[in-house]
Amino acid sequence: MIVIGAGPAGSTTARYAARRGLSVLMIERRSTVGVPVQCGEYVAHNSEVETIYPGVSGLEDLMKAAYAAKYIDTRLIRIISPRGRKFELRFDGFTISRSSMDQMIAAQAVEEGAELMTGVNALDVKGNKVFTTRGVHEGKVIVGADGPFSRVARSVGLEWPVSAPAMSATVKGSFADVTEMYFGDIAPGGYAWIIPKGATANVGVGVWPRFKGNLDVPFRAFLKKLNLTGVRGTGGYVPIMGPVPATVRGNALLVGDAAGHVMPTNGGGINTGMICGRIAGNCIADHLGKGAALTEYETKWRSVVSKALRNGRRTRIMGNLFFGGEGRLEQAMRFLGPKRMARAIRCQRLFLAR
Repeated sequence: MIVIGAGPAGSTTARYAARRGLSVLMIERRSTVGVPVQCGEYVAHNSEVETIYPGVSGLEDLMKAAYAAKYIDTRLIRIISPRGRKFELRFDGFTISRSSMDQMIAAQAVEEGAELMTGVNALDVKGNKVFTTRGVHEGKVIVGADGPFSRVARSVGLEWPVSAPAMSATVKGSFADVTEMYFGDIAPGGYAWIIPKGATANVGVGVWPRFKGNLDVPFRAFLKKLNLTGVRGTGGYVPIMGPVPATVRGNALLVGDAAGHVMPTNGGGINTGMICGRIAGNCIADHLGKGAALTEYETKWRSVVSKALRNGRRTRIMGNLFFGGEGRLEQAMRFLGPKRMARAIRCQRLFLAR
């Protein structure tokens, strides 16, 4: 099998497939796995993951690299409304060195028996063949773990997830051990963030897909608000509306950002992508070793994570109704209050049935 993309989801898929005895080739376009970093570098604690995705087990083994790459724990998320009202939500997470974590997961896959090729671009997929900048490679199963604009998805006719632009940078300074999310015109249709890492923090802005203009403008405005100058950001895209309609076609499947395995209300994709990557690796092993249908992957990952992601999508759609004006957004946030906001962060239903 061939895995295209050695991020957390791709390397996790390779790791668990190789553990089951499969011949696995990972292809990564970057010359160094995880570099440059394009991520908020925030991960939910295993206890939170178990709350968000009931029934998930084996997280100590799955998330070993994330904990090894940890900077600091953050026990609170502070949400700041357009008019400066602060809502503090208890949420157990921690910040990581994303490059170190990605490299460790890829190393885990290699230790299990996978092969890693870096500095290689996948250009096209046709049947069992993957055409790359370093020749043609063949695999019985092809895994697209190559981001929201996946070449694998395009090649086999699967949809791309709805994604929105984001820009972030790492800055030096003294920061509290609280993750902050700012809403309002500072980040149209999305939010700005400060994610502390000890002596540094990640600051960034994400906006809605319909945003017109240069993303550097709201990013610079947010830096100015924080009295930060001389900071250079890096940009990328984040899936914001949940999974694509189908993640399997023929002998190909999608995982991670390529599949939209990202929480719509907070942009977190590391935990979800790795959970689905483990499912993918095991389902591919069952397919090639036991003759199980590859579509079992679709069934199994949806049974584990789709309820939460569906709730998150509903909340995102509801929130979009209020993003058109700061006054409406302010009122909506005050109505929701910290308890419902905490439920939104965890992709739970905002209003419980009586």
